[in-house]
Amino acid sequence: MDKHLFDADELRALLTELGDRMAERGEKVEAYIIGGTAMAIGLGSRRGTDEIDGMFRPHEVVAEEASKMAAERGLRSDWLNTRAFSFMSDPSEDTQAKEITFNGMSVRLASPRYLLAMKMAAGRLKDHGDIVILIRHLELRDPEQIADLTFAIFGDDGMTLTDPRKSVVLLAKEMLRLAWG
Repeated sequence: MDKHLFDADELRALLTELGDRMAERGEKVEAYIIGGTAMAIGLGSRRGTDEIDGMFRPHEVVAEEASKMAAERGLRSDWLNTRAFSFMSDPSEDTQAKEITFNGMSVRLASPRYLLAMKMAAGRLKDHGDIVILIRHLELRDPEQIADLTFAIFGDDGMTLTDPRKSVVLLAKEMLRLAWG
């Protein structure tokens, strides 16, 4: 199945439906959303995303309902991705996360600072556009400041941030050049 890119409205609709289904089951769900979904809903990014990356509690019930939604709506089975969290720092430390509610589901969208740190730590080419948007949004102009932020969130010895500081600073310099010319 081809990867459909969801826009912000489609992402909201999926989360609303999931929240409705959880409410019907009498489940109170808490979620922390990262990646393209947090960019689209939280920052109004126009770039589409092919999945909702998040941590959901209770996980099993949400995964079961997401699977049903996939079958009923013709979505990919992994449209709700919880794998991204195996390498993440503690979401409760993201005190600037934006809180919204989708019916029975309490959702926290990762803050721009956390999103930038995650995307810098990943260092993937596909994240460069988002990094530029986040740098502009946060009005950052110093590569050392971006590296400090990234290491403050992920630490020097975490599993997520495997590049040395020098590499993170070099990526930050390139992203600043793209952001501000």
